[in-house]
Amino acid sequence: MHEIVYTNECETLQRTTKYLERTEKVYKPSQTLEFNREGELMLYSCDNIKHSQVYLKYPYIMYDALVPLSWYVFFVNPFNMPWHFTLSFFYIANSLAWMPHVMYWKHLDRKIHKLFLLRGGKYLRIWTQNPMGDRNYSWASINECNLLTEDYEDFAEPVEDENFLKKTGQLKYELQVQLDHYVEHAITQQDEIIYFMKEGTVH
Repeated sequence: MHEIVYTNECETLQRTTKYLERTEKVYKPSQTLEFNREGELMLYSCDNIKHSQVYLKYPYIMYDALVPLSWYVFFVNPFNMPWHFTLSFFYIANSLAWMPHVMYWKHLDRKIHKLFLLRGGKYLRIWTQNPMGDRNYSWASINECNLLTEDYEDFAEPVEDENFLKKTGQLKYELQVQLDHYVEHAITQQDEIIYFMKEGTVH
């Protein structure tokens, strides 16, 4: 019984320290903060599909081109290659060549359309938009957001030294953030990457 009580106290303490930050710092905004009707403050907005290349994206389109090539090699066979080679190339190309392009389409779902900070400053509401125009939203804690470096190979540490904004307030490069927990289409994803496009507007 004592072990169960001790484990519960440790878990409660761990969750409390994760979501409750005790600090004496006072942050003064440089301009007046305006919340919308839902009590949210817009941090970032971008028409991510308008600024993304959906079709004919290199190098993914290169794999798509293998499909008609496999049909030509299988049915015409201009070089008189063995049938087992042409048949294998035909099946492999038609089964797998389109997958990189589909994965790129899926990758566009992770680009942020709008980002809101909820009142209290601890949670974010993330709006995403897929190439079909469907918009989905999810919530995330700012303590679970891990900023990545410009080369996307490591976490930014310390975050304050990462200079990703121009003097005009625009993003210098396409920013990437890893979330510890991200709900995508009602399914919780672990260590998921979301993207801020550099053409967006930082509010």
